[in-house]
Amino acid sequence: MSNHENITSVETRGYSFPMRAIHWLMAAMIFYVIFVGILMGNDVKVGKHYDYHRAAGFLLLLLVLLRIVISKLSKPPLPKHVGEAGLQQLAARIVHSLLYIGLIIQPLLGWYATNTWGVAKIPFFFGMTLPRIAEKNRELGNQLLEYHGWLGIFITVLVVMHIGAALMHQFVIKDNLIKRMIKT
Repeated sequence: MSNHENITSVETRGYSFPMRAIHWLMAAMIFYVIFVGILMGNDVKVGKHYDYHRAAGFLLLLLVLLRIVISKLSKPPLPKHVGEAGLQQLAARIVHSLLYIGLIIQPLLGWYATNTWGVAKIPFFFGMTLPRIAEKNRELGNQLLEYHGWLGIFITVLVVMHIGAALMHQFVIKDNLIKRMIKT
């Protein structure tokens, strides 16, 4: 039996509803913060979307942490793909790890940078605000916001790689990988 036949014969069992819900909510929020971030980086006036960008970034941080906890407490939905190259598995682990690390560092960096730039109270949801974690220092704030932008570009590249790999699995390898994030 060829590797391709082994891969496509693996039983497909999906992620739990909480993991799927968190995944798709995170995906929508990532697209939103990237889109608004691009506008902000190009000096497009986005009004209240500055606050929404910051709030979504912090909520994304909480969802990433929740997702990590849930994934450690639950078993994976599929065995490793039979016949999948070790290098491919390594690349997937690296991209996922870098995404998680980036999605943890990015909102914290944005929060710190926003405070140093001069925004003392960052609106969150339901009238709550994030506390001040740094004193105003515009020069440092500008530098940190530049790093925040570069990290955003790096995260965008990782997201594109993640989506590309999922599409490759679904339509080239044909192992129904995307079904794991759609059904239980």
